[in-house]
Amino acid sequence: MATPTWNLYAFCYGRHENRMMSDTFVGGNPNELCRGLDYFMWAIVGNDRVIVVDSGMKKDKLESMNRTWLADPIDLLGKVGIDAAHVDEVILTHAHFDHVGNLGRFPKAKFTIQDLEMQSITGRDMTHPFFRTAYHQEDVEELVGLLYDNRLKFIHGDGRYAPGIDYHLIGGHSRGQMGLTVNTDRGPVFLASDAIHLFQEVDEERPFIVFYDMVDMLEGYRTCARLAGERAFLVPGHDPIVTDIYPAVRPDLAGLVLDLGKEPKAG
Repeated sequence: MATPTWNLYAFCYGRHENRMMSDTFVGGNPNELCRGLDYFMWAIVGNDRVIVVDSGMKKDKLESMNRTWLADPIDLLGKVGIDAAHVDEVILTHAHFDHVGNLGRFPKAKFTIQDLEMQSITGRDMTHPFFRTAYHQEDVEELVGLLYDNRLKFIHGDGRYAPGIDYHLIGGHSRGQMGLTVNTDRGPVFLASDAIHLFQEVDEERPFIVFYDMVDMLEGYRTCARLAGERAFLVPGHDPIVTDIYPAVRPDLAGLVLDLGKEPKAG
């Protein structure tokens, strides 16, 4: 039986322009700018299912960090016919604040997260202020509430989420950071989420400034490259290049709602 294919969309809801290299990479030049970060969430659609990947960030939180708000990510879901109020499944690649900021706007959903991520954000790791900076207390409390409401499901390591969708524990950036392989019409696309923020990390093995385990993060870059196979099938979690090279689902959504199942422009 042929492996099912899925539509895969990216929703760009925020931007951090003119970010300093020293705020982006370990050992980055404090006098040099990098292009910055785009903020995404994603959705996998097909086979009579809608699976949202991460839940973005709230506007007030994003703007308080001097980022540019582009659009409400939940509204962007609606542009491809996804009503968050009726979504049944949300995969959380990890629990950093820009990935779990709108949990309450999916009132029917069950959420899936790696065991190690939940252990990290509710255990000894969070006694270290260094690690706490990447999480917001209210988001963690909301995840615990979902657990007690029987709406939080756990996975461990690597496995199959659904036919044509595999998950991979990468670690490094956070203890439970995972990526997804999604079979699309053009082939299997590896959605790295924040296992790779920017292509530059995997191209040059330059460590991102936020990490849980440096060795795991660097080895994770190689794992992501291997799982993707080719650069055209690798989708980092924050690279503005992704916004540049992937077509919009329709012209009025250019730069906001991207079709990752279509071939990217060469670049």
